[in-house]
Amino acid sequence: MVHSSSLTAFIATLSLCSLAHAQEPTTGEGSTVTAEQPPLDAPSQPPVANQPSTMPAPATPAAPAVLPAAPPMRLAPPSDHHPYRPHGRVHEGFYLRLGSGPSFTTLRGHGPSGSASITDSGTSGFIAIGGALAPGLVLAGTLQGTAFNADFKGGPLTDATVRSNGQTRSASRKADGGFGMLGILVDWYPRPAGGWHTGFATGVGAVGLTNTADDSDLGGLNFAGSVFGGYDWALGRKWALGLQLTASGATRTKLKDDFDSHDSRDSGYRLTPLSVGVQASLLYF
Repeated sequence: MVHSSSLTAFIATLSLCSLAHAQEPTTGEGSTVTAEQPPLDAPSQPPVANQPSTMPAPATPAAPAVLPAAPPMRLAPPSDHHPYRPHGRVHEGFYLRLGSGPSFTTLRGHGPSGSASITDSGTSGFIAIGGALAPGLVLAGTLQGTAFNADFKGGPLTDATVRSNGQTRSASRKADGGFGMLGILVDWYPRPAGGWHTGFATGVGAVGLTNTADDSDLGGLNFAGSVFGGYDWALGRKWALGLQLTASGATRTKLKDDFDSHDSRDSGYRLTPLSVGVQASLLYF
């Protein structure tokens, strides 16, 4: 019994060894191949060929929107508006200005008896006719003058007397007079459509005096000029009402007796005129 059991166990052990030996892989006779472990960073699953992509397909561009056709352009009708000012008003073309106003006038100098002078308030006036050389720039001819009635201090009748109706009295020392100029005028508007303007005039001047006591006349020629500046308020497209400050003067004037006659002679008087005034004017420009 014992012998039979030992034999049976021995046979079972041999069978198990043979079975384990048969399950080991071999590359050749008597060699054993051990399976190689994959690297740690290797993908756990190799990519499968021909696997469909999971990225979304590019979107098909949408057709551009069709805008409605623009209406045809219409040209504006011709207009007389000027770029300098609305409603077409601009200073250009024919120029006409008439003005007048109060003034302060003085003539000072000397005569045969010493110093002589005439000082008084009076009136001044002018006219200017011309045209624009460019928008806002005027060249015109002008005639202007100042009139007054005042005492002629140091005049020819300062110590004269008059006998009338058996009475003797001092002769009047008053004289009617004035000075004026005929020349050219330049008027400038910094903004061709604006109201502010300034300018000057120059030309041949004259001084005339008439003594009230005996109606004797004195007069002479000189070189005269004036400067002015002011503002014009539009009354319409061409008409305007202006107000300006004017200063006028002339060189020293040699006065002659009976200046307007052929037998005039030097009176000995040398007077220099100066006048300052404010003038209102009516303008067409």
